[in-house]
Amino acid sequence: MLHKLFLNKNFFLLWTGQMVSQIGDKFYGIALAWWILQETNSPIIMGFFMAASVLPGLAFGVFAGVFIDRWNRKMLIIASDILRGICVIVITFLSVIDILALWHIFTAAILISLASAFFDPTIKAVIPQIVEQEQLPRANALSEMVDAASIIIGPVLGAAFVGLFGFTLVFLINGLSYLISAFFEGFITIPPQVDSSPGTNTLRHEIATGIKYLLSRRKLVITIGVIGIAHLFVGALIVSLPFLAKELSGDSIQTLGNLEMMMGFGMLLGALSIHLRGKSDFKDKNLFVFIAAMGVFYLSIAITRSITSTFVIPYMLLLLLIGAAIANASVYWQSILQLNTSSDMAGRVFSISSMVGNISLPISYGLFGILLKYTSILRLMLFSGSALIFISMIFMYLYSDVDKQNQKDFLM
Repeated sequence: MLHKLFLNKNFFLLWTGQMVSQIGDKFYGIALAWWILQETNSPIIMGFFMAASVLPGLAFGVFAGVFIDRWNRKMLIIASDILRGICVIVITFLSVIDILALWHIFTAAILISLASAFFDPTIKAVIPQIVEQEQLPRANALSEMVDAASIIIGPVLGAAFVGLFGFTLVFLINGLSYLISAFFEGFITIPPQVDSSPGTNTLRHEIATGIKYLLSRRKLVITIGVIGIAHLFVGALIVSLPFLAKELSGDSIQTLGNLEMMMGFGMLLGALSIHLRGKSDFKDKNLFVFIAAMGVFYLSIAITRSITSTFVIPYMLLLLLIGAAIANASVYWQSILQLNTSSDMAGRVFSISSMVGNISLPISYGLFGILLKYTSILRLMLFSGSALIFISMIFMYLYSDVDKQNQKDFLM
């Protein structure tokens, strides 16, 4: 039963560690946000904290990819989780002795961001090493289910625990979650990757080799390009949701929570559907179909906004569908990259793809946040939905053109 559901022992151990640490992450995230709010009451400080949580990993990501391809990936995963766990345990200790200061929080955020620059791409690079190729979509769907479940469960339980037990216990839970994850990862058997490059190559040369490898494979370039654009417009929706909730009936905070929860449930259901369908239904061009579907649902939000101003249920249903489309698109792009990237280049390719996605979101938050000052949610959703449909069709054409060219080369 375990083998059928979780594919094999190695993936089960990896998946379990991810589930524990990601729920702990959501606990920690909501607790830190509330702690900073209480201590500073400053949106500027909150913004700087969010930057400190992301920018170091972005800056180091391109270098991390080289080390992911050079070093033992199992040790990298374990070391990253242990480092993150120690950082949060130290924060817990400082909170216990009542000397926790803002600079402690910022230092931990920077170190955790750097560790995550290694951890996140390594996980995606490792999955093809421990899972059969035909099972990759199911494996990625299970990983996506972890993300969805942590989005649904983490903030709710984290807020409840902070209210009942205070910040210190929540910090401790997250610190322990990283260490528990590292414990599970210690039992994983990962076949060693073949390093095709001489050990004497410089870091600069290895980075250039990775970029050259990526640019020589149009499928990878197109997939990563569509990842960036999809993240950009997901950011538009996330920025719009608080304003949409405020305009709808009832308490805006509760309405916002319901909308976000429905998107999380949609992601969970979308990932579950891929896991149940498996390889038999995997067609890589569906990536663009699901991104176009997101565009259709964005347009539906705009149409609904023009028809009704207070009825919440249609928006909740549309957020459910958008969540399902996001989960499907996420599983498809990860599987496409894994199926078309050699193991010795996977660290660099996934580091670059992570950087593209992580850069797109903050840009989107700033850009669409400014646009919302000058336009309505209806117009923003009309623009975003139309752009997603148009761009996904262009990228699908380009992707199909690569397939046609590959078939011609094969026949020749």
